[in-house]
Amino acid sequence: MILSSIITQKRDDNKAFLSSSEYDCRLEQLKSSKLALNTIGMKKTIKDYRMVRKFDILTVNGKDKLIKPVINDTVLYYVTNDELFDILHSTHSAIGHGGRNRMSAELKMKYSNITNETIMVYLSLCVHCQKKSSNPKRGLVSKPILHNAFNSRAQIDLIDMQSQCINNFRFIMNYQDHLTKFVVLKPLTSKRAEEISHNLLNIYTTFGAPVILHSDNGREFVNSIITELHSMWSDVKIVHGKPRHSQSQGSMKGQTET
Repeated sequence: MILSSIITQKRDDNKAFLSSSEYDCRLEQLKSSKLALNTIGMKKTIKDYRMVRKFDILTVNGKDKLIKPVINDTVLYYVTNDELFDILHSTHSAIGHGGRNRMSAELKMKYSNITNETIMVYLSLCVHCQKKSSNPKRGLVSKPILHNAFNSRAQIDLIDMQSQCINNFRFIMNYQDHLTKFVVLKPLTSKRAEEISHNLLNIYTTFGAPVILHSDNGREFVNSIITELHSMWSDVKIVHGKPRHSQSQGSMKGQTET
């Protein structure tokens, strides 16, 4: 298997990969180092200090787990080579066959030693992703057809609230149906396409997705959102469109002044 090949060919100084025996050895070394550093009179070595800077132990259901020293209440686990494939597979499936960046962001929230190289190798083995990439891709941006029905055209804009930031929320996402002027507001911590797309998916799974999406923030802004939406939900069909008339800007202005 290719994953095994990477692990076998790793450099001697690469500590990202841990066999089960290496993992157990690290645990025992760490326990010894902790004991030495916490016991008056016991000899302490540079290796002991290095071990406690890099590793810590968390007991889960009676079993000791190797973790990175906790910072800001974030627990990051070290994984063994035997666990690697199952973790990659379950994460990839959970995010709807997302790409490298989404997988990396998801894995970094829980694990300490899974590399981007490993993620890319796993993605090259995913049959679903290979089939998807082999299909002819149509451009995500095309000339839209004008519609006059609910949910056929929507507008998304961001209201800058950085001067009045509350609980780390710096922006308000303003989503409006073009025909009915129905509005949904969502708080955002950033202007990243991934965060905006997650909030849009929440709206779309409730009301359905529009055919056309436009924004006063510009084409590049909308295209980045549409691209991210396609990576999360490949069946969604949305194209970028320009406002049909100036009412959209007036509507947005009225909401920000309310």
